[in-house]
Amino acid sequence: MQTEIIKIHKGEWLTDALKRQGYRNIPSNVILDKTLTGLGATHTELHSNRNSIIIEPNVPVIIEKTKDNSDWLAVWEKCTPSKVEKYLQSTNKRKKLICTPESFSKIRKAANKLNLNIYTDYFCLMDECEKFIQDVDYRKRITQPIYDFFQFQQKALVSATPLEMRHKELVNQNFRILKIIPEYDYRKNLELIVTNSYDKTVKNKLDDLRDSPCVCIFINSTNGINKIINTLKLTDYKVFCSNQSVKKLKEREFDNVYEMLEPLAKYNFFTCRFFSALDIKEKQKPDILILTDLNEAVYTMIDPFTEAIQIQGRFRNGFNSLTHISNVKIDLDIKSKEAIDSMIEESKITYSDLKDRHKQATDKYRKQAISKDMESVKYADLLDEQGNINYFSVDNLYNEERVKGYYRTKESLFNAYNVTNHFNVTDASVIEPLGEDDLLTLRKAKTDIEKRRLLTEQLRKLYSNQDKVDISFYLNILRKEDQGTYTIDAFQKIGKEGLKKAGYKKGTIDKAVKEYDKMIHRFLPEVIKDIQSEFDLNVWIEKEEIRDRLEMIYKRHNILYTVKLNTIKDYFLVDETKDKKPYKYILKVLIKDFGIF
Repeated sequence: MQTEIIKIHKGEWLTDALKRQGYRNIPSNVILDKTLTGLGATHTELHSNRNSIIIEPNVPVIIEKTKDNSDWLAVWEKCTPSKVEKYLQSTNKRKKLICTPESFSKIRKAANKLNLNIYTDYFCLMDECEKFIQDVDYRKRITQPIYDFFQFQQKALVSATPLEMRHKELVNQNFRILKIIPEYDYRKNLELIVTNSYDKTVKNKLDDLRDSPCVCIFINSTNGINKIINTLKLTDYKVFCSNQSVKKLKEREFDNVYEMLEPLAKYNFFTCRFFSALDIKEKQKPDILILTDLNEAVYTMIDPFTEAIQIQGRFRNGFNSLTHISNVKIDLDIKSKEAIDSMIEESKITYSDLKDRHKQATDKYRKQAISKDMESVKYADLLDEQGNINYFSVDNLYNEERVKGYYRTKESLFNAYNVTNHFNVTDASVIEPLGEDDLLTLRKAKTDIEKRRLLTEQLRKLYSNQDKVDISFYLNILRKEDQGTYTIDAFQKIGKEGLKKAGYKKGTIDKAVKEYDKMIHRFLPEVIKDIQSEFDLNVWIEKEEIRDRLEMIYKRHNILYTVKLNTIKDYFLVDETKDKKPYKYILKVLIKDFGIF
């Protein structure tokens, strides 16, 4: 796809840059990559000298853009078909309809009923086009207008943060990219806090902001919002989320919950419904807090290349501070492009086979059973309502894995933010030797094997920093966890590699530990020193007494090895009585070279 560069100067609007390039309006068949939020793309189209249909991903944006202009129509769930018909028949010189994707059909049906050709008479602008990729997995109807969109003679996609799109019509209709390049430094300061004690870090940050007149918290989890409000006992707060989430929170006795934008409180929580497109024009500059808690849910991940940029762009009058607090997980399961391609191909084969069987089946109940199997195949999730491949759903798969890749390590997340070129990133990470998140992850483990694996990884981190931390303090904490003492004792003997080689299985670990105790542990210098101090030389001692005293030494050193009457001979040259009871040993000299054992 060809790219045309359009430069924009500080203080200019999109219309200024377009006119300098020779465009009176947003041109057709382009993906307009604005780079910056708030340049006025929808404003440009709303004030253009042509009929327009603007598709916005979320209702609050539509309500905000139309509330002060009766000449524009907001088409959404509560807008009746008759109202759309009446507007299309109005005497408005230039008609401007702003609709949600799910309500676009109301415009199409009204136009058909009135014998109007919207595909030739209207310009169609699909705003914040990355949302059609990001949201399609849980909001499948968001892509309903795409067939209509490509029928328009005049059309464009727009966003400050567009994602790669694979839809074949973009190529068939010769779409190109208009890339807006600012001729000035537009980067914003961002404090990035990667932590393994999420709850504590969030609390400390909010304590730091207690004197802020307005804190805006962006977190894509109603459970996470619930936890913060209840834990910190917040009272001066508002939550802005979808209608479904409003109902969910009100069931939990939260009163200040809204699906539309309201005047802000001291603490304001926003879910992804409010991440993009919306203009927040409060006079007071807020402190912005972006939160990602992977222990709560993977979908709390914020994409530095899209969502983080969009979030900071909501505030038209600027902000005081911008902070992202996140934990990371090294063991996130991330699929490569090749793996996704293979998954899609195999799923398609399975789906096609079932589809053929469904056609051939004559029995009603057999057909029903096959239909259920078809619905459960992953490929079914990639089909639109017409049974065709939904390219946005495919894009969604690739996009999710891309974002997950940023959250494996602190370094990968920092690198992503730096590469966006939108932020001056400051590292304020809080990594504790043993954080709250580490313990929470351990407690969530479903099997003993998984618990031992997580404990082993935590022990590796602690011992690699034992010169810097009080390791005994953290070992005492871990010993209180299920499988804690067992894993610590094994780790101290066979190490990470030994546990890994054993597959973290108890039986295999026990064998490895016993072999270690037999061949190595009982001959370590500290053990030899204790044995040497325990026994006097050249004194007759009963064999059973020697065995019992040696057992006590083994127990003290946690050596899992059965002591026999003659085990002492592994350490000393001896003489012994054989002809009368009680049988005794006289220890002559300590063996020097224990390497032979």
